[in-house]
Amino acid sequence: MAQTILIAAFGFHPQQHGVAQAAYQQALGLHQAGHQVTVLPFEVINIKQKSEYQLLLKNTKASVVFFHGWHNWASDWAFGAMPLKAKTILISHGTNFNLRLEGWKGWLRWLFNQSQLLLFARKLTRFDHLVFLSTKPDPQRMSDLILAREQELRNYSIIPNGARPAFLRECTVDFKVTHGISASKILLCVSNFQPSKGQRELLNWFMELNLSDTALVLIGSEFNDFSEELKKQAADHLNKRIFFFEKQTEEELHSAYTSANLFLSATYAEVQPLMLLDAMAVGLPFVCRDVGVVSELNGGICFKTAEQFKENVPWLLQSPFLCQQLGILGKKAVKERYNWEASVRQYHFLIQRNR
Repeated sequence: MAQTILIAAFGFHPQQHGVAQAAYQQALGLHQAGHQVTVLPFEVINIKQKSEYQLLLKNTKASVVFFHGWHNWASDWAFGAMPLKAKTILISHGTNFNLRLEGWKGWLRWLFNQSQLLLFARKLTRFDHLVFLSTKPDPQRMSDLILAREQELRNYSIIPNGARPAFLRECTVDFKVTHGISASKILLCVSNFQPSKGQRELLNWFMELNLSDTALVLIGSEFNDFSEELKKQAADHLNKRIFFFEKQTEEELHSAYTSANLFLSATYAEVQPLMLLDAMAVGLPFVCRDVGVVSELNGGICFKTAEQFKENVPWLLQSPFLCQQLGILGKKAVKERYNWEASVRQYHFLIQRNR
């Protein structure tokens, strides 16, 4: 039976960050499944009209309301409007309570988050249903799953993210030819330009490895002050061995993934990163810091130290058969589990069960 659905998320298409992509794919898939879907304009975060948002929730005709993520207006402001007539489902994109970044600001933020953790256990019980991306009780970003299990909650489901559907198709564009990159091997990193994503360390390690006939390509949503710092860090290697790009279309991103030999990520904070799922979809093996639930993903290798990173990258570049096998495993996992068609099917069953 078709349902009337409201989706509240702090990002949506054409934004490209993870929550925006997840909310868009969920809305598109449920619409195609026959449901009537309305997406709450994410610009509300700029309007700061908390009371209007709560009034909208109280008066909604929707039978189901999805809230994307903790620690943002979509879920935090909703508590003042509860209980709702509609079924409320919180989709967790991870928690930040145990995330501790470098520097004094990172420590202050961690202390503040720890104080909020004391109140968080009650928030878990305010929603009719919870959705987690994985069963892995990662203490850094999955503290909500850990708390749900400690409270012996049963009203939750596991529904993973998916790779971009277009990445499961063939790509005929050669990224190296398009951008005049002469190196025969490409190491690719796709991520917003910010310190927590580890691009500064990635540049240092790449330059220390001094790999022959190999280029490092970094792609972000848009350039900012941090990307300018990274370009200065690249120094004489800029546009020779190290390349920066912004605002790439999906087709351009697809060509970058299919032209690369390895996907690299030194990020300090992720749950189930979409950029790794995209790499898996095209059969591109990855090397990623062991964060969130990355270690349970097929198709790549995790590292914990700089030394491990600098051992694994040359080893994989010299092991084409191993890379091929990792690529096959990653693509198989996407086709079977980490795809939006499968995720939307689970959301469809979920809302039918919660009518």
